[in-house]
This record gives sequence, structure tokens and C-alpha cells, in this order.
Amino acid sequence: MSGGLLLHLSGPLQSWGSDADFEVRTTHRWPTRSGLAGLLACCLGRPRDTDNTDLAELSYTIRVDRPGQREMDFHTVGGGYPRHLTPPTADGKFRKLGEGTILTQRWYLTDAAFTIAVTGPAPTLARCAEALQRPRFAPYLGRRSCVPDTPILILDAVTDPVAELDRVPLHRTPARFGHRDPVTFLYDTAPEPGAPPDTEIRDQPGPRRRFADRPVWERQRQLPDAEDAGRGTDWLTALLAYREAAAA
Repeated sequence: MSGGLLLHLSGPLQSWGSDADFEVRTTHRWPTRSGLAGLLACCLGRPRDTDNTDLAELSYTIRVDRPGQREMDFHTVGGGYPRHLTPPTADGKFRKLGEGTILTQRWYLTDAAFTIAVTGPAPTLARCAEALQRPRFAPYLGRRSCVPDTPILILDAVTDPVAELDRVPLHRTPARFGHRDPVTFLYDTAPEPGAPPDTEIRDQPGPRRRFADRPVWERQRQLPDAEDAGRGTDWLTALLAYREAAAA
């Protein structure tokens, strides 16, 4: 395989974890490197303790078709139960009577959609493409409760997947009165030589489930060659036409 892959991630809920504790679990505004590596490892059938050095060599360019909105799901754990049935503490004991209820806030992205160009070593891309077509484990969008509502793999063996992001139909509602909003792109390498990063996020996976900071570049552009193809079957119809044209 040469070139790279084009992926699409959309669903009712997505959650791409950032710095969090047990009580508050937040989400980034876009898919993280660790989340994307986890999705691919899941399709490959790899257990949690697998060395994913090969996946760390992949590079991702993310196009934000729909940014979605952040929503919080409020959880309670252990409320109303006798003390011996509440969640245990780290040392295996139980909390005092009346203090056994654990409150958590879990944040999600609702109604978001992302199209992603993946580049890297050809053997790794080939393994990922095959796994995305026939996943060993069901893929999910950050958390197991967040299932995709469209096929993830759009195209494999794309000569220049980053440039192709300018042409893939946008999974969003057509603009009213002809006014089109610009499209946001996220890069993990500088899109222009020497350009300083716009932000840093801690999502670079490392050994022992530790994470490191990495730079992110954010740009907004108009895409005259990518139509606003709508939602649901309208977008799928446009995507099929795009795939057939790309294969011709």
C-alpha cells in the first residue's frame, strides 16, 4: 500500500478523553492520538498491554465536518445501598455509612463528525486498512458506549490523503442562503514550514499508560471542491459517488 487512509468518525456520542480523575471525565473537541491509536488497536484485536510502537508512527490530519456540542452525563454510583454493597476504596475497605455514593461527571461530544487522513509506514497502513474492514473487536469513538453510525474506512491506498480532505463530501447540512462556514483542520505537524503550534494537548501515548504533550496546529479554510452533502442517506449517497469517481 502507498499513500494513506481516509477515515470518517461520526455518531450520536463521542468522547476523546483528556486529563481527568474519576469524578470528572472530560473530552477534547476532536479525536486524540491516543483515542485513534486505541480505535485501530481495537480493530486489530490487540489487548491493552500490547506494544503499539507501530501505531505511534502514524500521523493524523483531522477535518472537522461538524464540531458537535459538549454534553455532560451525570452519574451516581452506589447510592441507596448498604455500606458493604457500595464501591470499595483503593485499600479494599468501604466508606462510612452515608458516604458511599460516588458522583461523577462524564462529558461527551454530541452530533460531531470528523474526516481524517492517516499517513505513515506502508505495512502499518495495510494492516490497519484490513482491520478496519474486518475488525476483530467492535470499534468505538473514544468510549465503548460511543458507537459509530457510518463506516469508518472511506478509502485506502490514497496517494495524498491530506490533499484529498479538500474534496471528500462534507458530512454537514448545506448552508442556507449560500453562505458556507469555513472548515477547521487539525494538524500534528506544521502545515507551513516553521509555523509555531497553536496549542498543546497531552494525548501522546507512551509506556505504562502514560501520556506526553504534543503540539497541534489549527487552521480554518473554505473548501470550494467539497460539497456540503447533508446528513444520513444524503451524505452516504454523495460519499458513494465520490468513491466511484475516485476508483475510476
